[in-house]
Amino acid sequence: MADLDLDLETMRSAADEIDAAKDEVQALLDQFTGALAQYADAFGGDTIGSLVGSAHQMVADALTECLTTNIEEIAEYAQAVREMADDHQGADDETAQTFEALLGALGETPG
Repeated sequence: MADLDLDLETMRSAADEIDAAKDEVQALLDQFTGALAQYADAFGGDTIGSLVGSAHQMVADALTECLTTNIEEIAEYAQAVREMADDHQGADDETAQTFEALLGALGETPG
């Protein structure tokens, strides 16, 4: 198997950057939602205005739901990357302890 060299701090940094991207998308969604709210009463109260207003609201709700789901998934990706780094760190630490114990049993000091 080829050498595998993981930079766990880079993985954690990448998770932080994914979180920052998620926050940016959330801010844009909040801004968009705020802008849409300005049009809530723009369609009038007649039959056509009510229909257009309802259609507008359905599209806005569908888009908001889609983007909210994506934001939640982005947060899950960041957490998965962090957990992956933590799991690798734990495995590395456990392996190091095992080798230190073996060296100690052989009467050698780790170095």
